[in-house]
Amino acid sequence: MEKQRIVEIIVVRHGISEADIWNRCEGRADFSLTALGLEQAQQLADWMKHAYKLDAIFSSPLERAKQTATAISLATQTTIVYDEDLMELNNGVIAGMLREEALRKYPIPVGGRKRYDAIEAGETDIHFRARAETFIAKLLDQLDHESAINSVCIVSHGGMISMLFRSFMNLPYHTEVYVPTGDTGVHIWRYSPSGKKIIAATNLQDHLR
Repeated sequence: MEKQRIVEIIVVRHGISEADIWNRCEGRADFSLTALGLEQAQQLADWMKHAYKLDAIFSSPLERAKQTATAISLATQTTIVYDEDLMELNNGVIAGMLREEALRKYPIPVGGRKRYDAIEAGETDIHFRARAETFIAKLLDQLDHESAINSVCIVSHGGMISMLFRSFMNLPYHTEVYVPTGDTGVHIWRYSPSGKKIIAATNLQDHLR
């Protein structure tokens, strides 16, 4: 009997960024990693070099994710494919704004924003989930048809990783399931072209010293 092919999908968040330490709204604001964030990315890359033989890296093009993906790429000698669908939520006019200022100027409505409402110049939760659905659909289709790909890394952002998880697990749109991810936190998912999906680990940070 032929052994069932299992693809490892390693999903990682970028390291700590300048926005994190300055208490600014990030989202689409294109902040770089801090010196510590770069160190975290390198520690992650060193760990991945010994843990996995990657066949592909998919990354958000935002700088903090790009810097993290670059460290992994150099350590593992794997090419990066940048995909705008992996970008964080488009938070419109509050991108880069101090959090307290954003809450004062654009307070969150009682009960939260409706899924069909967007902050000025931003995107709705519906569109955010749709981007995750699009990326996962494209990825799984590629894995179904390219048998040489057995291990991939996705570098993205906290909010998008929760959306990717929901899409990967076929959770309903209205679910309130969130997947917390720390700085360079690692999630390990497994996928078989037969349709089987496994969540093997969440938010691993053992690589951080």
